Amino acid sequence: MATSLYRSLTRHKLFAALNIGGLALGIAVFLVLYLFVRFETGYDRVLPGWQRVWMVDRSLQFPGNPRVEIPSLPTMLGQMKADYPGTTGARFLQFDAAVQNGTTLVAQTMAQVDPAYFRLFQFPVLEGDPATALARPDGIVITAPVARSYFGKASSIGRTLTVVIDGKAQIYRIGAVLRPLPGNISYTSDLFTALAPDATGQRGKGFRTFLSFPDAIAAARVTRDLPAFVKRHPDPDFPVGMVDLAQTRIVPLASVHLAADNVRTGVTVLGAVGAVALLLAVVNYVNLATARAGLRAREIAMRKVVGATRRALVLQLLGEALVAVTLASLTGLALAEIALPFISAIGGTDLTIAYLGANSILPPLALLVALVSLLAGFHPAFVLSRFQPAGVLAAARTSGGDRAGARLRKVLVVLQFGIAIALMICTAVLVAQIRHVQNADLGFARNGLIMAPSYGVAAVDASQRRELFAAIRTLPGVTAVTTSGIAPTGGSYSISAMHRAGATGEPPMILQATIGDRFFETYGVKLLAGRLFDPQRFPTDETRTGTDADKREHMVVVNRTTARRLGFATPAAAVGQSVSEGERSARIVGVVADMRFATPREPLNAVSYSYRDDGGFSPVLVVRAADTATVLARMEMVWRRIVPNVPFAALTVDQKLYDSFYRQDVQRSRLFTIGAILAALIGCIGLYGLAAFDTARRVQEIGIRKVLGASTGDVLRLLLGQFLRPVALANLIAWPIAWVAMSRWLGGFDDRINLSPLYFIVASALALAIAAATVAGQAWRVARAEPARALRQL
Repeated sequence: MATSLYRSLTRHKLFAALNIGGLALGIAVFLVLYLFVRFETGYDRVLPGWQRVWMVDRSLQFPGNPRVEIPSLPTMLGQMKADYPGTTGARFLQFDAAVQNGTTLVAQTMAQVDPAYFRLFQFPVLEGDPATALARPDGIVITAPVARSYFGKASSIGRTLTVVIDGKAQIYRIGAVLRPLPGNISYTSDLFTALAPDATGQRGKGFRTFLSFPDAIAAARVTRDLPAFVKRHPDPDFPVGMVDLAQTRIVPLASVHLAADNVRTGVTVLGAVGAVALLLAVVNYVNLATARAGLRAREIAMRKVVGATRRALVLQLLGEALVAVTLASLTGLALAEIALPFISAIGGTDLTIAYLGANSILPPLALLVALVSLLAGFHPAFVLSRFQPAGVLAAARTSGGDRAGARLRKVLVVLQFGIAIALMICTAVLVAQIRHVQNADLGFARNGLIMAPSYGVAAVDASQRRELFAAIRTLPGVTAVTTSGIAPTGGSYSISAMHRAGATGEPPMILQATIGDRFFETYGVKLLAGRLFDPQRFPTDETRTGTDADKREHMVVVNRTTARRLGFATPAAAVGQSVSEGERSARIVGVVADMRFATPREPLNAVSYSYRDDGGFSPVLVVRAADTATVLARMEMVWRRIVPNVPFAALTVDQKLYDSFYRQDVQRSRLFTIGAILAALIGCIGLYGLAAFDTARRVQEIGIRKVLGASTGDVLRLLLGQFLRPVALANLIAWPIAWVAMSRWLGGFDDRINLSPLYFIVASALALAIAAATVAGQAWRVARAEPARALRQL
């Protein structure tokens, strides 16, 4: 078998290069995307005992508004232990802190956890004991990268770290160091300290409650009783009318990462691209092998004459496929190793290939080799082994293959290019949509805006905020400054029903946002009707706080969506109208354009803006600057002078929007585009191979045609038409698939492009052009050949 394969590869070098090269490329694409899918689907499964961990999931959804995740109650774990004896669990509270390193504050994530947290999540420990460390009020557990950054290679056990929390420095003694943690863990941190048993405060992302059950049946019993549990222990922060709007569930920890539709869709699509690339490579192998069937007909016939059985020939040919696929797999593995750093850089991943251990690539690679060998070798082995010796040896020349094989090759070419064209259409639509949401009009001028979320942290007091505001406003390059509770990608706000006098039906739920001086002017928002806040001319514009605040009418500016939901025909019709916000009375003084502060996947929010001089609760400072990089550096100098005990945190609004809403889609689109391009390239490799073998077999036919008067152009059109017809037919497969897939994907965006036929037409034209370019060289060579030279071979 080895000798036969060696002769076949060396005698037909083009076939070997195309067959093994195409397979290697398909396997490389599959391996890279397999690693990506395994990483994403393996979130939290890297920890021992992950099957027994569930998380409390709480959410709130008002009518007409998206679902909002809310934190778990700090008291919930104790209540569940009391109601369900034997229940175990732990709480997790993450927030931003800073480690004092000399005169510098280094931002780190910090988590307060129950001691049982490290029994639930059995992180690998480098030194020390996490349980012992958390038993001390000043004990702290850190990760190995943190230990190296502050103490080098020396042991850090027993040493101290000064951690600044809410502006106050606290000294902690290190009791344990965790080994470097995998990147696919949902809930972890740089630093861990003990959470007080009666903790009631909430900070940062809020409490997470984790529960441990022996199996899914035990978890299901608690799930069935959760509605009754919530009624027995209502949230004290929820008014009676809001209880029914909240939902409490317990979900398996391993399902948390893929719960979001966009994450789950991205993983599924990229996994499908990897499978498609491998499928196209297998199709190439089958196509080229059946096309070459005639070249090995005499060899197979002679083997049968000397006694070889059909079973022995099938095993031999499958064995040859196994050797070829093994060579292609090793080459593909090498290509994947070379490509991973590049893929990680452009795709935002951190993938590695492990050859030993639980995540070794060798077992799945061996399974892949066996499966691909069977798929790629079965049909060629079946075709070759059925040749009849008498018919083959009696032929005057080598058989060119039967009609059934030719029909199969045409079907496979249609399938290949149908998939390739569908991927090209999807790539064009995906890239266009991502560019659209990145460059779309958000209702405000985002270029040149800087936001400083650290301005509103509890450690910065009111006097420091006033001093910061005044100092930053006078910096060179700063053109406008404002503060607000609401900001791009989030902020603090409330929500309540807004009722217009005389309106019928359920009043709409409207976001209530507080803003500071010159908010709309700083953001560059268009005024549609009425006026903006001007507390110097209209002192009643400022919303007061205190016991008498709800007794007087306060002034609000609403956005266009709010005016529409309240039933006003035009923005101007809303100006001057009185509405009720919960128990308060408000008068609309202006209507502004909608600002998209949330993800483009969700509908625009209806917002009512109230004015407060200080910007409201936990305000965000926003600066408009001509040169953002220079102004950011100047802002940091001012910050360190006025608030030295709090790390400076600021970035451009463009960067914040990208990090929060666009980064993942951009990275996934890059991976998809690369996969789609390589899948199309694999199809072209197969088409080139078919063209090379088919034109070589038709040399005599072309010679006779030319003797009978056919011109070079006639022959060229004949050959190109033969290979381009299946590519054109492939659109019948590609267009419906791409239309359905992209319609569903675009349906996940509120702000989206139209699915124009132009994407389909351009992709199909490009596929035809690529196919024509692929076979043109072979067709031109045969069409230009001298008839006499071809006819001498008859």
